[in-house]
Amino acid sequence: MPAPSPSDRVENLFDPFAQSYVDDPYPLFAAVRAATPVFYNAKLGYWVITRYEDVRSVLRNPKQFSAANSLDVPPVCPAAGQVLFEAGLNVIPTLTNTDPPHHTRVRRLTNQAFTSERVKGTEGYVREFTRRILTTRFRGGRADLVKDLTWELPPRIVHQLLGFPDQDTSFFQPGIDHPLQILWGRPTESEQVGVARGMAAFWTHTEQLVAARTQRPEDDFITALLEARAGDLEPLSPKEVSSIIFGILSAGHETTTSLLTHGFYRLLRDRDSWNRIRTDPTLIPNAVEEVLRIDPSVVAWRRVTTEGVNLAGATIPANAQVLLLLGSANRDPAVFEEPDVFDIDRQNARSQLAFGVGAHLCLGAPLARLEARIVFEEVSSHLPSLRLVPDQKMDFPPNLLFREPLSLLVEWDEVSSGAGS
Repeated sequence: MPAPSPSDRVENLFDPFAQSYVDDPYPLFAAVRAATPVFYNAKLGYWVITRYEDVRSVLRNPKQFSAANSLDVPPVCPAAGQVLFEAGLNVIPTLTNTDPPHHTRVRRLTNQAFTSERVKGTEGYVREFTRRILTTRFRGGRADLVKDLTWELPPRIVHQLLGFPDQDTSFFQPGIDHPLQILWGRPTESEQVGVARGMAAFWTHTEQLVAARTQRPEDDFITALLEARAGDLEPLSPKEVSSIIFGILSAGHETTTSLLTHGFYRLLRDRDSWNRIRTDPTLIPNAVEEVLRIDPSVVAWRRVTTEGVNLAGATIPANAQVLLLLGSANRDPAVFEEPDVFDIDRQNARSQLAFGVGAHLCLGAPLARLEARIVFEEVSSHLPSLRLVPDQKMDFPPNLLFREPLSLLVEWDEVSSGAGS
């Protein structure tokens, strides 16, 4: 009887819903990456790509690897489906899950509104809101960074960027908690219904705002999308604008929460790095890139083949589901020296694939980088003695694509902290 091939062996190992994987997927990533660049996992129904250059080449090749499946979610339960049906939720493909030429048109028009100047214009708000949280919530020498800071800040910033009314806090209602984690995990029916209610409420409100801006333009992002023009391209329709806004909030919340939380974990775990960014904030931007590399919020992403493809010695058939292990690619020793070491001086940290590459490079990447830079500047200055609570275990919900810490406990010396004195 022939010995099993490397592909056969890793298929039996790879289970993204196993507890060992949920706790720490990186040892498994290293094992499968070393064994084979491509393998088929029959249980998941995916061709899995493990190495940096192959993942990067797939992301840059929309002709053979379509993004059409990237946002597909499993069917929801009937009760959740009824909630979405009654709300008329109809998010149409616009950016993440489209290919050229449709994607080219929408992205070009969206870029007319999502400018670097608009992103930079949020800096004052990010700084002010972070300081407000630090002075009002960080008292008593102990806090949960997720509950008290990193969960609420990202949607508030997107809320400000999009131009939603300040009094609208529908983003933060319990029903919309962790939609990314739930939809691509293994949710219960009650969790599905809760997320459906939150999504339905936000969709309804978004459509109402877009309709209002269509009639009464204002100096905000929604109006800029509606008025975006580029050559002879057809302008964005109100339905497209609503779908883009819905996607920006969905993509910009939990992923940035995870970036911030992972960043605090890495920096506080490595005391030398924390002290260095505290005394020299110019080190923070590259530290953010290193966090994105070593602990990406999105550890896997998806494509579907448009035709049969030969990749790294494997023949992948047409219409095949493809899973790109971004978390594995970002620790490929062929690209990153000592890939499991957190090094804020790493010269090629920005080569990480956490934001993708090519035409689908994350639209919100500049905003996420800005938020992380300012938050680490403010917290390291305000709470220099901040440290991890010892002996805590970080919990992550089981999920095929995303990796989000649910809690991160910290403590500090109030005598040396501006927040607690």
